[in-house]
Amino acid sequence: EQVKSKFPLCETNDVLAGFYVSDDGRVNPTDATMALSKGARMNDAQIFEGVSVSGVTKSRSVLSREKNRALAEIPHVTGITLSNGKEIRANTVVNCAGMWARQFGEQCGVNIPNQAAEHYYLITDSMPEVDPSWPVIEDSSKAVYIRPEGGGLMLGLFEWTGAPWGVGAVPNDFSFGEIEPDWDRMAPYLEDAMKRVPSTVHVGAKKFFCGPESFTPDNSPIIGEAPELR
Repeated sequence: EQVKSKFPLCETNDVLAGFYVSDDGRVNPTDATMALSKGARMNDAQIFEGVSVSGVTKSRSVLSREKNRALAEIPHVTGITLSNGKEIRANTVVNCAGMWARQFGEQCGVNIPNQAAEHYYLITDSMPEVDPSWPVIEDSSKAVYIRPEGGGLMLGLFEWTGAPWGVGAVPNDFSFGEIEPDWDRMAPYLEDAMKRVPSTVHVGAKKFFCGPESFTPDNSPIIGEAPELR
């Protein structure tokens, strides 16, 4: 009953319990990016646009000795190289390359288990009964998340066995691109997702989008110092 009070269009007859995260939410990615960049500049950070990172510079040093035996040498990062030929010196380099993180790691001798895969979402036509303040419904049993979007609803779909994309390498110039949707493969997922909000069956689809998103084997973030590069 409480789930339905938060999201009246949600089918809850088969729901035993739900968890409401009051401080959960969503944000416009463009506004969030601009806010983060403004905050960074206010704290003396520099942002370089129109150029890409082509690699890292590194030196080698022996960490310590154990019983008169030198431990294996582990490279230390000393900075990055840019596509325009310039270098930036740094004691710490953070790999935030998203679905390019794995291949950038390979350039640096670091193994990062991260693979791009197809991700789908459907945006319905306008639904006057939808309140944009409703929370996001996440239903792992149906591999779907549902939230208000553009006057209607967005149904975000995942697959139990995802379809990898760009296995060899993600193109460096790929940006805001789309992949041709596989309707036949995704139809069962879409039908199952619509059972959670049955009213979506009776409204048109504004957009059925397929694009790459990167995933780790256990869906957990990869953080911390790389063992191959200090």
